[in-house]
Amino acid sequence: MTDELIADAEFDKLIVDEPDPYPTLPFIEPGALRDGDVLMMYGIGKTKIGRVKLPISWMIRYLDGGAYSHSAVVSVIDGVPKVWDHSEGWVLHPVPLDAGIAGHAWCHVYRLQKHGQTVGSERYPAAPLVDVLEGHEGNAYDIYRLVFAGIITILSAMPRDAEMRDLLRRALILLTVVLAELWEQKKFDDRMLVCTAVAGLSYWNANNKEPHDYALEADLERRRRHHGAGPGGDAEWDKAVSEMRDLLNRIFGDFEAQLGSYRQLLAASNADWVEIGSAALPATLVSPSDLEFSRTLKRIGRLAIPPAPK
Repeated sequence: MTDELIADAEFDKLIVDEPDPYPTLPFIEPGALRDGDVLMMYGIGKTKIGRVKLPISWMIRYLDGGAYSHSAVVSVIDGVPKVWDHSEGWVLHPVPLDAGIAGHAWCHVYRLQKHGQTVGSERYPAAPLVDVLEGHEGNAYDIYRLVFAGIITILSAMPRDAEMRDLLRRALILLTVVLAELWEQKKFDDRMLVCTAVAGLSYWNANNKEPHDYALEADLERRRRHHGAGPGGDAEWDKAVSEMRDLLNRIFGDFEAQLGSYRQLLAASNADWVEIGSAALPATLVSPSDLEFSRTLKRIGRLAIPPAPK
């Protein structure tokens, strides 16, 4: 089995063929960034997890149905905007803005817009949000949960395009190998976060007048539509999925239960909009598209991506 899903030349072509979905957004200067701004990005590189090289950003964007693969939260420290991101050693800490957004095709800025106010207003002062962000410093990146979420999404619906089905079938095999290796390392704990959980948890846990009054909101109905059952009728795909589910159940024991819980989560609530961090949508399950299409985040502009080092 190859340790690479897509050859570099093929991957480069995929990236070039994907234009910025919001090309009319105005550029904003870094000095205009505020505490709590959420940066939404699309990565253009491959990630090596163990011995396997995967186009994780491209796969996240395709499977999630949005424009982005990654998010980070801004905090202005000593007058300089920094980015809370999993960087060196996959550990969360504030990094320089250029370092946080480099290596991405685009970076768009989203700002809280709730009850007509934003972070820094009387209702939503910045300090509680910044305090929560600082409390997450040192949290490791939860690669296991990211890969697991990808497998669940692939198993939720068959892609309509035959070429994409073949690509994701190969991805499923590689992702399962990665997941098994990570699980065997037993390096997981409750503090581990995916990038989108940093925004979701920080806003959920920031309190001013009422508990969770900063909480972001997500469109659960949009999630139901995107993760609903896809078309059937491809015997090769069905066979590959069946074999992979059997393997996952042997490795993890409760995979079917976790898959069932995820689907029950989507079906259980009659509400279209739910708070990110609540039982209806735990922050550990929030995706980039949940933030992109949140009615409590307003897309306000873009940042210029720094040139790649020569």
